[in-house]
Amino acid sequence: MTDTLVRAVTTDGNFRAIAIDATDMMNEVAKFHDATALGTTILGRALLGSLMVSNAILKGEERLAVIIDGQGPAGKVVVEASAQGEVRGYVANPTVDLPLTDKGTLDVAGAVGANGFMSVTKDFEDGEPFTGQVQLVTGEIGDDLTYYMAKSEQIPSAVAVSVTLADDGTIRSAGGFMVSALPDASDEDITALEDKLANLPAIADTLGDAHQPMALLQELFGANDVKLLATTEVALYPEISKRDYERMLATLPIQELQEMLAEDHGVEITDRFTGKNIQFDEAELTGIIAAKDAEGL
Repeated sequence: MTDTLVRAVTTDGNFRAIAIDATDMMNEVAKFHDATALGTTILGRALLGSLMVSNAILKGEERLAVIIDGQGPAGKVVVEASAQGEVRGYVANPTVDLPLTDKGTLDVAGAVGANGFMSVTKDFEDGEPFTGQVQLVTGEIGDDLTYYMAKSEQIPSAVAVSVTLADDGTIRSAGGFMVSALPDASDEDITALEDKLANLPAIADTLGDAHQPMALLQELFGANDVKLLATTEVALYPEISKRDYERMLATLPIQELQEMLAEDHGVEITDRFTGKNIQFDEAELTGIIAAKDAEGL
């Protein structure tokens, strides 16, 4: 199974749509972080939603950075995504755990909170980055991305994201869709879509074992009423290498590096995106300092 994102348009020209299945990727993500089911679900929703939004509003090598800060116990949720289908992210407190809601579901809204903002920064190939910020609506993430698309991008849309865990803690299904109205869509067309959205089966049930994202759009619009335009493979960004972290350390003031050497005899860096620890021992840190000193930095 290959994780994919599809772009499509309805045959009547009223709506464009994006759908995604990233179940394999989310199983890989779940291994990185010492996360609860709730923490994994929050991160998964943010990764999936950000991938769809980036594909909808970016092009080429442009990137998107999303920060969700609802002042809830999960802390900040940070995601980077590209128009090319790459993504990474983390939850500040991945071990967050709350009682189930009255409906017996994971309390994503309670963990994320809604007393804050979603910031979306678009990093263009040319020109300065641009940041848009909106108030969080529910903390469910899909609702908040829906509001962002309408408020900041001026594109009426519906964003739905779902991460479902199996009994053994693995990811059974991770997918979602985003539907945006095109100029020819009438009020009646939009109302009809809203009715369909309210009566859709669960995303995990539609994806089933086949994990075909186009099935989500066919369920919504009808198999003969939606046309596939493009398919993009989605994956995590490559891990940041130890050599990359060495270059980052070399940008620090030499006095700060010397303090690390004197006090800790090295340095340990935790990669927030993978949860891995990168160690620089005394000899390695001494080498970085010596190289900076030789260059007169």
